[in-house]
Amino acid sequence: MGQNMESVLTFCRSYSFTFLLLCYFLYMIIGAVIFMVLEQPEQDALVAEVHERRRRFLEDNQCVKESSLDRLLKKVLFAGKRGVTVKADSDEYNFDFTSSLFFVITFLTTTGYGTTVPLSDEGRVFCMLYCVFGIPLTFLLLSSVTHTLVPRVSRAPIRHLHIYWGLSRSKAALIYCGILAVCTAALFFLLPAVSLCLMEEDWSFLESFYFCFISLSTIGLGDYLPGRMHSRAARQALEFATSCYLMLGLVVLLVVMESFWKLQQVQALVRLFVGSTAASLKEDDLEELVLGEWPDSHDIPTAAVQFRPPISIISHRMSDSPAFPFVEDACTSFTAKAATYKKTVCPQHQPDTDPDPADQNN
Repeated sequence: MGQNMESVLTFCRSYSFTFLLLCYFLYMIIGAVIFMVLEQPEQDALVAEVHERRRRFLEDNQCVKESSLDRLLKKVLFAGKRGVTVKADSDEYNFDFTSSLFFVITFLTTTGYGTTVPLSDEGRVFCMLYCVFGIPLTFLLLSSVTHTLVPRVSRAPIRHLHIYWGLSRSKAALIYCGILAVCTAALFFLLPAVSLCLMEEDWSFLESFYFCFISLSTIGLGDYLPGRMHSRAARQALEFATSCYLMLGLVVLLVVMESFWKLQQVQALVRLFVGSTAASLKEDDLEELVLGEWPDSHDIPTAAVQFRPPISIISHRMSDSPAFPFVEDACTSFTAKAATYKKTVCPQHQPDTDPDPADQNN
């Protein structure tokens, strides 16, 4: 029974990564099916409503040609997808300074709501060139800030819980990451959602929370954007606040994710799927080799060479072997010979000691 269980576990470990891939593809298929079941009826109802309103409009305004109405609707939809309003008295501009800064931050953080897009060919070319350098620079900045904050935000409190609360390091890290996740959810999801729900009268709490999640996850669908129904000044203020919210929120989320990534439970889960490859790579990590501490062999004088027996390479299992006393005698003999060589070749490195009074009497 035990051998069968061990064989089953070995088989699962061998094909764990393949199992992970299959589960991920199955997860995507299930998501697509669920969205199709949930959204297709709503889409059909909306299409039927639009067709019914179009039919009534043509019946009430028989002077309007159907082809002219269709061209107008296509143009309006085309302009709306590019953030251009169709109101004649609207003072909304998508490329004043505040809106342009908001646009730059959204695509540098890869959020990209899609409500504002370049309209000219020159703008599209500049956008591509700007992103080629801007997105890696943004990732570098966020990564640098994250690695600076993690030791101060995560390691110090975990050490405090470990030392003063008497918790194990693993348990202290798990408890602290849970507290950090709860605080992040409250400060960067729940609180902004409540604020948006109060400022945007047409938004429910679910819609406000949905906007916060879509924004900080850098999905940026663009179906909801604050400030579109307010005055120009209020819209610019909300766009600036959203820009600050995106940058600060991304930094906080990266710190939380980095803290969770350091958990032993997460590392064990990763090792389960990648096998022994990660462990071997971690052992061979070049960060463990501080090559700068090793001096050049040509700069070391011959007289300063110290001989030490390579005891560290002897396995601990040899201590249980009957041949271990012979190994120990060999190591002792080697140590004695090294000491003799040191006295004869390197006398200048011998400590100055006073002669024994007994030798003086003799």
